[in-house]
Parts: sequence; structure tokens; C-alpha cells
Amino acid sequence: MTPNKSLELSVRIKDIMRQNILQCIDPVFPFDAVRSYESKSKVRHRDRVFNQESTLLTMVITALKEDRSLQNSVRIFQEIFHKNREATLQTALKTQRDKNQNYISSVDESAKNQPLLKTTIRIPISKFKDLSANTAAFSKARERVEQGLIDTVFKASTSSSDLDCVHKWHNRLVFNTDGTYFQMQDTPGIPEKYRVQKNADGTMQGYPQGLLQVLTQHGTGFVYNYRIFGRSQSELDAIVEMLDLPEQSLILADDYYNCYALFCTLMDRGIDIIVPDKKERPYRVVKRIAPGDEIVEISKPLHIKRLLVKGQVLSPTILLRRVSYKDPEHPEEQRVLLTTIFDETIERQEFIHKFHTRWDIEVSIREIKTVMGINIARSKTEEMVFRELGVALLAYNLVRKIVAKSASQTPFSPETDLFQKLYSTYTPSLVDRKGRVYSRWSPGRPPADHL
Repeated sequence: MTPNKSLELSVRIKDIMRQNILQCIDPVFPFDAVRSYESKSKVRHRDRVFNQESTLLTMVITALKEDRSLQNSVRIFQEIFHKNREATLQTALKTQRDKNQNYISSVDESAKNQPLLKTTIRIPISKFKDLSANTAAFSKARERVEQGLIDTVFKASTSSSDLDCVHKWHNRLVFNTDGTYFQMQDTPGIPEKYRVQKNADGTMQGYPQGLLQVLTQHGTGFVYNYRIFGRSQSELDAIVEMLDLPEQSLILADDYYNCYALFCTLMDRGIDIIVPDKKERPYRVVKRIAPGDEIVEISKPLHIKRLLVKGQVLSPTILLRRVSYKDPEHPEEQRVLLTTIFDETIERQEFIHKFHTRWDIEVSIREIKTVMGINIARSKTEEMVFRELGVALLAYNLVRKIVAKSASQTPFSPETDLFQKLYSTYTPSLVDRKGRVYSRWSPGRPPADHL
């Protein structure tokens, strides 16, 4: 895509989203996933004004706004409510007309001169009353949105069956993985496992932090899967829980994932990986494919601190493909890649190019975290933090889908990432001395004599 076309497309979408974010999200929001989840749920919810579907949609739209205050969420919900109210009224009127027409058609000729018995469709008055601007009801409604529902809708948001931008690399779906830390609120609702430091007496101190681990998919840019862990837990623990991938998928990762136990785990599951080898592992050459391209045997380290999978038996040796090359920016330095792919029809240069261009179309999790404003979680309990981040990543996927659909309608394909042009609000979070996030639109606390 040429810079002018790229800018034109991104500005056009950005303008649409500024005018009516609901209008943009509504066509790509997976409503079917919501209704499917609710139909299978064993818990039956009352027919509330703040139902799960409308509340979740409001949370998603709020996640895309710079103003994420409860007051703004209620304003967004009012817009959704009024839209649904009109649709409900039209459906009720149509149903009533159809029933009356069926009644007329069913009676015989002799009864047609009799008074018509009209059918009235009854709708709860709460569905038509104007909503209050009070935030208490919506705050409780957010807490009622089940994590299982968010997970189901998030999974539906990763579907790319209707998109043309999924490109396989040698018949392999390609994913990036990385982890990043985010700050949490210093409240009693956040467990001790998220604490960072300990005092001399063993008590915890410092703001809580969580580990956000993600898998992003090449082509679509979707966050395909994610996990939230405690500050003391490892990215390797997180990635092992996220390996529900098709066989022959390919993961690109940094040198932290150059782990013998991880290699064994991936091989057992038929998933490939490419990682840098910065540990200078000892190896034995088994076969030379080409200069700088060889199959090597790696021995199991003498001291493995722990296994990544409970009960896993590690092989004493494994075979890997070792690709070495000179760093173009630093010719004096030798770089090495390790991979579990042994297909000799894939040339050495393809591995190098694929690894070093892994972020060309995607954005890293650190950039996603900044763009979506989740450097600091606003929620004050662990459960609400999980909901907040899940909704933010769901919203990110929906915007990526808007970008992909818009790009597919043009005669060119995107070669640069459009998301940052589309939604780039690199504004600092407003944090008070206790680490609490507040809104710049907040009127502040009332004077003491008004309390």
C-alpha cells in the first residue's frame, strides 16, 4: 500500500469512528456468540434494562474512548438503549399486525362482520422509560457480566473466515508471542500474588503488577489468545497454557523462549518455533544443509529447575535446525536462530527474513497495551481487572477487523500497520498518589462541608 492510500484509508476510518463508534462496531460485533452463550448458560438472568449483551457492548465501546469514566459509559449505554428501543417497538408492532392478520384470515365469512378481537403485545414499561444518568446501575451491571461470556465473545472476535488477509508461511499459520507487565490498583481486592517487592519484615510493598501474555496472529493482527498471571510467574508458564493452536502452526518469539523444556513441549504438540540462540548452547552437528544452515543435536541441560508441563518426561537429546548469519547492522556480530522446522525446501534466508520482519504488519503487545490504555488497570478487584483487559483486547480485535474489511475492499493490500494511524491516543494516564486512575473529565471531590 502506498503511503497516500494508507493515510487516506486510515483517516477515513478514523473520521467514521469519531462520528459514531457504535455504527462502526455494530456490524462486526459477534452478537451470535453472546446469544449462543446465554442459551447454553445454566444461569437464567432477569430481563433487565442493563442486560449482558448491551452492557458488554457498552464496555467494548468505552474501551475505545479516551474518556472511560462511568458517566461516559452511561451516555454510551443510553445511545444503545434508544437504538434497541426503536428496534423492539418496530418488532412488537410487526408481530401485532401479523397476529391480527392471521386472526382475520382464520375466521369464516359469517364472522367477518363481527367486532375484531385485536391482539396486544405487552412489553415491560422499563424497556421504554428514559434511562437515568446515575452510574450505580451500570456499575452493578458490569459486575454481572460473566467472564465466560467475555471469553466466548473474545474467541469469536478472532475468527478470520470472512477475511482475505490471513497469509500462511509454507502452509503454517504464524503467531507472535510476548509478555508485558501492567500496573494494578493498590486495593484490598488485588491478591498478594501481584505484589512486586517485599519489605525487610516480609510484608509486601509497591504497586501490584500483572503479567499479560499474548499470541498475535500474522495477517489479521488479532490478539489470538491471552493470559493474565501474577508478577512472580514466568512467561513460559503462560505460553504453555496458550498452545491450543492448529498443528504445524509457527510461533516467533525472542530469546527468552529458547528453553529446552519448551522445545520438547512444542514438538510433542506438533507446533513449530523460531527463536534466537543467545545462550550459545553446545551442540553436535548432525547434517549440514548449506553454509550457515545445519541440523544439530542439543543435549538436555544437567540442571533443569522445573518442568513446564506436569509429569512431562524430557528426551535426553533433541534435534534442532541452526541458522547462522551476520547482523546487517553489525557485520562483526554473528547471529543464530534455532527452529524446529526441518523442511530443507525452506531456505536459510527465508528463516532470517521471517524472523526479522515479524512485526512489519503487526504491533507488539507493549504497543497494544499503550494504544488501548491498559498500562494501568482501572479496576479495583482481580475479577474486574480480568474483565477490563479481556474487553480491551476484544475491542482491539474488532477494530482490527474493521481495518481488514476496509482494506479488502481496495485493490491493494496493507503493507504497514494501520491500527496506530486509526486509533493512536498516546496520552498519559492520570494517576493520583495512591496509583488510582482518574478521568480528566471528573468534577473532583466535593468540598468537605458538602460531605
